[in-house]
Amino acid sequence: MGTVILVGGALKADNQSVFGKILEHCGPRIGIFTTASSNPAQSWEVNAALFRAQGFDPQHIGITVENAGILAYDPAVRSQVQSCSGFFFAGGDQRQITRALLGTPVLALLRRQFAEGAGVVGSSAGTAAMADPMIAGGQSLDTCLGDGETLSLQPGLGLVKSLQVDQHFLAWGRFGRLMSAMEQAGVGLGVGVDENTALVMPKQGPWEVAGESHVAFLERTRAGWQVSLLAQGDRYDLALGQFQIHPSRSLIQMPDPELKNLLSTDIFAPYALSRMLARLVQSADQAATGLSFRASPEDGFSALGVRVRFYKTPQTMGYDGPSAPGERFSVVRVGLSLEAIRVQVEPVT
Repeated sequence: MGTVILVGGALKADNQSVFGKILEHCGPRIGIFTTASSNPAQSWEVNAALFRAQGFDPQHIGITVENAGILAYDPAVRSQVQSCSGFFFAGGDQRQITRALLGTPVLALLRRQFAEGAGVVGSSAGTAAMADPMIAGGQSLDTCLGDGETLSLQPGLGLVKSLQVDQHFLAWGRFGRLMSAMEQAGVGLGVGVDENTALVMPKQGPWEVAGESHVAFLERTRAGWQVSLLAQGDRYDLALGQFQIHPSRSLIQMPDPELKNLLSTDIFAPYALSRMLARLVQSADQAATGLSFRASPEDGFSALGVRVRFYKTPQTMGYDGPSAPGERFSVVRVGLSLEAIRVQVEPVT
């Protein structure tokens, strides 16, 4: 079995840590699927240049929804796939990937090569497609309220098992929809990968985070929900259910007296989750609150929203990065609960 690498999207050309992991686990001859893109030719041009600059020999697997009935069955394309040491699924719309590939000889061949050790990388939509079911769409607040752009689950490629995955995770405030996806899929573990960041998932040994930001781990247990944020070099041992924090980070032991009464009024905003968790583990407070609701310019409006309670558990730990406090921080097992609320605004008289 090969290694799966989940990239959260927006992978930068200078991200040596992520490209190094891709080269290590996929080898230089990498097949690039631009199937998800609305402009596959442009996606190939961009990604080919990106990978060549990092020392790869990229090959374009040019299957699209429009041509899949021919190319996904073409012996020449299968021969091209067979010549690759690893594969990269670029971003776009994950539904395009599954519409084009599910049930085809090319996907069957890719799965055989993966079973024999080839690495597979997804970025953005490519990451979403790795799970089965995959998250095909939805916004956190709408999903939690059951109205608007709610969660959509569809059959995925299934190269990662027994967990849900999401991407652009912190940048797009997606933890609400990942929680709902885990509930609907009946799984106890979810990972949300942020932009320019990757989770490396070998068959044997712990998973490892690489890149600029964080990977969020959501655990759903009988005791409730827990969330953790891991940064570059941190690991997760799936067999033991244990987080291994990189030794460059130090355990936070002295609380900051200035951090108290922690509240976010837009918890699904970009990076609101990571800011909240960082502040909570540095504070003497035992809990924090995040709100999200549908706003209105009208006086006296009443709207539905959600309240997220974050609280320290006996397993909660926070770690500072090697430079400034809060930079490259890590957070382990903060409890959380989510409930629907009604918000009413009245002018002060």
